[in-house]
Amino acid sequence: MFLMGSFCSQVLWVWMFLSRVSSVQFTCETLILLSTNLTVRTLAFLNQTLTVGNTSGVFCDLSVDGIGTCWPRSAAGELVSRPCPEQFNGIHYNTSNQVYRQCQSNGSWAARGNYSQCTEIIILRKSKLHYQVALSVNYLGHCVSLGALLLAFTVFMRLRSIRCLRNIIHWNLISAFILRNTTWFMVQFTMNPAVTEGNQVWCRLVTSAYNYFHVTNFFWMFGEGCYLHTAVVLTYSTDKLRKWMFIAIGWGIPFPIIVAWAFGKLYYDNEKCWFGKRAGVYTDYIYQGPMILVLLINFVFLFNIVRILMTKLRASTTSETIQYRKAVKATLVLLPLLGITYMLFFVNPGAEDQVAQIVFIYFNSILESFQGFFVSVFYCFLNSEVRSALRKRYLRWQDRNSFRSRVVRPTSVPTSPSRVSFHSIKQTSDL
Repeated sequence: MFLMGSFCSQVLWVWMFLSRVSSVQFTCETLILLSTNLTVRTLAFLNQTLTVGNTSGVFCDLSVDGIGTCWPRSAAGELVSRPCPEQFNGIHYNTSNQVYRQCQSNGSWAARGNYSQCTEIIILRKSKLHYQVALSVNYLGHCVSLGALLLAFTVFMRLRSIRCLRNIIHWNLISAFILRNTTWFMVQFTMNPAVTEGNQVWCRLVTSAYNYFHVTNFFWMFGEGCYLHTAVVLTYSTDKLRKWMFIAIGWGIPFPIIVAWAFGKLYYDNEKCWFGKRAGVYTDYIYQGPMILVLLINFVFLFNIVRILMTKLRASTTSETIQYRKAVKATLVLLPLLGITYMLFFVNPGAEDQVAQIVFIYFNSILESFQGFFVSVFYCFLNSEVRSALRKRYLRWQDRNSFRSRVVRPTSVPTSPSRVSFHSIKQTSDL
């Protein structure tokens, strides 16, 4: 009833307007101003009203089609072009493209306009499909990464024989990735348009936790770079380095950064659970800036480390030097991986170039979601110390099991030569 009343009121308003200005020649511009707040149903009624006015002569009268495009009064035989609609059914179009409609020789419009140039709707639907596929890739990558990270965490926890400072740093880096992946799933499962619009305290805390663990990933990678740079380039004894120093770097420094970011969001951009950013507000750079700085410093560290390895340590074959080489190789792979993935956010091609946007979506989804898996592989599963310790533990387990089988097997089969059967005893007693 409400909708019917609204429609009737709009029709009445249009009819009164038409009756007052019936002597005025309508144009599309006039009609656009007139129909700014009209519904599609009212426009259809207006279309019928306008096309009845002049049926004689060789002109097509002003008309509005079902999509809402206004066609001006045109000469018979003319092919008329109009801009594509800004939006239709909630989907935006590129208005720089044109739609065409033929004014026929009998003074009537062709039944349909040619909207083939307005292909934005098809591209957007394809983009939505790609977004859905990319989201599935994200879920798959984060699941695989979380499984690999938990396995690597368990390995480092059980192998006490390899708990040196270098592997403790690896262990903490893996822990930071576990927590980031976990909070990523929390964000995916709890955030929706209703929650973000509500901007509750708990959803802002979830966002803050996710960003905190995101920052810790970079600072623990910075810890990896610091350790290698100290051990290889500065030639200091790593015995002078303490675990608490790296804990302060990896877990401590990101905390005040995120607190400062949270205060900035609270006072300048307190909406949508602190996801995204408002135009002209740059509070996100409070935590993004230190991440970029850490990346740049780490790349400087790597340059110096590789330079030393290529010269002074090339001929060295000590076990410690071999470990450094392998750690440098892992860092050379993982640091660009982290950096490229993060830097992609600053070169987002946007929605203008659809092909570049689709490539960006997939490339970013794969790299970001599988980061934890790569960290587990390079710092745990391919770590020679870890593999050697696992091999030794497996051999000990195998030896224990084989020893037990050798002990149990003889006692399970009666082989005593003095055993006498009941039958033989009975025969002897009979004698």
